[in-house]
Amino acid sequence: MKDYDVLTCPYCGSELVEQVEQYYCDFCVMRLDPYQVQRNHERISVRIKDFSLEVYLDKTTPELMRLSTFELLSLLKYARAERVSLYHYLNVFYKARKLGKTEEYKENEEESGKEYEKITRKMFVLENILRQRLGYVPHRITDDYLARYLEEMKKGKHKPMIIRQKRRDEVKSGS
Repeated sequence: MKDYDVLTCPYCGSELVEQVEQYYCDFCVMRLDPYQVQRNHERISVRIKDFSLEVYLDKTTPELMRLSTFELLSLLKYARAERVSLYHYLNVFYKARKLGKTEEYKENEEESGKEYEKITRKMFVLENILRQRLGYVPHRITDDYLARYLEEMKKGKHKPMIIRQKRRDEVKSGS
């Protein structure tokens, strides 16, 4: 084993060619910035954040795109629940206004309608970011689904990306 760090590609594990303020991977045919470079064939580390705050729904789309997939899944779960709740309020105010034959609840109905549209659009944003990342939009997101997703992230694959050049029995015998 080498007693110094080898700069390697985070995708294929190949040694990198140093260029001016960047690195180049011959196998992947791509340039890498210094922050992307791994050492000694290590894999890309995954940021594990096992919670998401509801206030993140106030973030812009570019800000949401920087969140982890787990955070987006959690937010989508919350947004869907919030949307159902707002739809319920929208209907309650509508029915109250119609049954009472009064305009008393019209303002509340309109406000609920605006919030319903806002959360629906935010839900669309979250679904589309997840669709880009996962290739699909999860139909139902439960606490169990999120727990299993988090467990898979923590399990991960951590072995270095090294391709053995000799058979194990050749290495032992010194051939």
